[in-house]
Order: sequence, then structure tokens, then C-alpha cells
Amino acid sequence: MKILLIDNLENHLLDLKRELLKSRAKFAHVSGLHAAVSALSQHQFNIVVCAADIDGSYGESILEMVAKKFPKIVRILIDDDESKPKSIAHYSFAMPLDSKIIINTIGQLASNNQAITKDIIVKTVANIKTLPSPPKVYMQLNAVLKEKNTDSEKIAKIVQQDPALTAKVLQFANNTYASTGKPMMNISDAITKMGIDTLSCIVMTAELFSYNPKIKDFSILDEQLHSLATAKLAASMVKPELKQDAMIAGLLHDLGKVVLFEVNEQSTALFFKHRIKDGNNMALENKVFAIDHCHVGGYLLHTWGFSYKIIEAIVLHHSPEKLMQKSFGVAQAVYLANVLTHKQPAAPEFIEHFKLAGVIDALTRRAEKLI
Repeated sequence: MKILLIDNLENHLLDLKRELLKSRAKFAHVSGLHAAVSALSQHQFNIVVCAADIDGSYGESILEMVAKKFPKIVRILIDDDESKPKSIAHYSFAMPLDSKIIINTIGQLASNNQAITKDIIVKTVANIKTLPSPPKVYMQLNAVLKEKNTDSEKIAKIVQQDPALTAKVLQFANNTYASTGKPMMNISDAITKMGIDTLSCIVMTAELFSYNPKIKDFSILDEQLHSLATAKLAASMVKPELKQDAMIAGLLHDLGKVVLFEVNEQSTALFFKHRIKDGNNMALENKVFAIDHCHVGGYLLHTWGFSYKIIEAIVLHHSPEKLMQKSFGVAQAVYLANVLTHKQPAAPEFIEHFKLAGVIDALTRRAEKLI
């Protein structure tokens, strides 16, 4: 992995530079916007770490340029201002820097980044005429939720930017929580009733599945229902602090299918002719398309600026052997939820490794109720 540090005149990234020298990582350290543009034009980098203020420009705007011109690059922003959106950055770290945490983060994402930025994947996604749009309202909502002084009024203002989304939130709240004959009309009350996790789930689902491609033999409704069931089951398996990430990863885990099936009409027809419904068709995908939905979905989320914690769950949700190399978390929960909601058996070695024999029957029954 080759890293570019884009620093300012105050040298905010100097400590990180020193730690990178100790770790013998390949990197370049430049100061100012002109030097950064020159370095990016002349050399290939895998990661850019950008200070908050470069020659009077906000670092986020520089990372937007990087995202457009060099889409493969992982984008990291160093910033203290929580009031500004950071949707384009995969990671954001506050000053003063803990350089060791940043270097550890870079090390963990390296293999998944290399897997999803292969030329065939990048070119395939670039050549598709119509792609799903990034869930902008969800991203704004997620940024606000990370602020210290967040309340339902502030959250409501974000949701109300989209009248159709507001209607969906109110509809869900009234169908689920209304206990009297009087309908709930206040979006803040609805948010208070349902809670942030449920709201995030509704917003993400509504935005992603508003994209309705015309793909023969493919049901976007079935895909939505499966994703919702996977998200709920995955969230029930993890610690409270991981529930939101598990919900989001569950909702997004099969997003790459929507893109993959738009690659070529003939290839898609061939795939559906030979696929096993509710089965593992990864080998068939790779044979027909030369890529699979896990890596395509991972790359799409990379372009949108999702963290690699979420991307890892999408990339590895058909790879239990790789998931066993780490402790049980979001990615492992999404794999297990996905197979159980498809009524498939989980890999025996996965069950044994994580000591799940005593709970797998209960999880299977929970999956059956969610399907």
C-alpha cells in the first residue's frame, strides 16, 4: 500500500509521518494543494490522508476531487469540526492524532481494498449506464448522529428534506406504534417512538430501493425483503454498539447484484437460466460475469465513502473461511444471517470455530420468523 499525506503549513501530519517511517511503509509527504495534485498525477497511491485545511481549502473538497479523478484511492480526513459533513471520506480522525490507530486501520483495510479495486471491477462499474445513487439522506443522518448535541428536531429536519421519505417514516410509525385512533403527524414524535436504529433502517431502505432496475427474472421486492430480514437477524447477534453497523451491512450486503445484473443482458439471462434459487451462486457469477456481487458491491460502497468495516462485511459475506481469521463481529453476523435467511446451512467449521452449536437452532427459528 502506498500512502500520500497531504499536509498544511502547520504540519499537522508530522507525527503520522514519523510513525510511518518507523513502520517502513511506502509513503510520500507533501504540503499544499499544488504539491498534492502534482504527486497524485505522477504516482499511484492507494491511500490519501488529508489535513482539514489545505491552502484555505477544506480537506473534504480535496477528497472529493480525489474521489472523482482517482476512484480507487482510500480517503482519510483529519478534522476536528464535527459540524461539517464527511460523507466522501472513508475514515475521519480528530486532532490530536493517535497515529498508531490510523496505521492499524490502514493495515486492516489493505486486503479488501486491493480485492475490490481490480481493473475489471472498476471498469465494469464505470461502464454501467445507470447505477444506484448513494443514500444521501442516510449519510447526512449518520453524520448528525455522531454529533454530541443531537436531538429529534435536528434529525427531523434532515428527513423532511425528502417528502416521500417523510411519508414512509410516518406510515411506518403509525402502522407500528400508534395506539389510539388519532394518526401520528409529527415527524419528531415518530422518530422518538421508533428510535434511531429503526429510523436509519427505514431511511437506508427507502433510498436504496427507490432505484428499480428492469431486470428480467429479478425481483427488487424479494431482494428488499431478504435484505431487511438479514439486517434484523444480523443486528440481533452483535453487541449493542455494533447493531447499527450490522443493520446497515445487512441491508447492503447484496447491493452488488443490482449492478452485476446490469452488466450485460445476455450474460444475465444465462445466469438466471442456470442459477440455483436461494442457493450459493458465487461460482456461477464468476464464470458468467468474471466477477461477483460481493466485490462489485464493495467497490460501489467504496466510491460512496462507506467505512471499510461495512465494506468488509459486504465483500466477505460468502467467505466464512476468511471470517474465521477475526473475532465475531458485524461481518460474521451478516454471513450467518444471510445463509440462515436463505434457509442454507452455515459452514460447519464456522459454527465450530465460533462455538455456535448451542445457539444455531434458536437463530434458525428466528430467521424463519423474519423471512
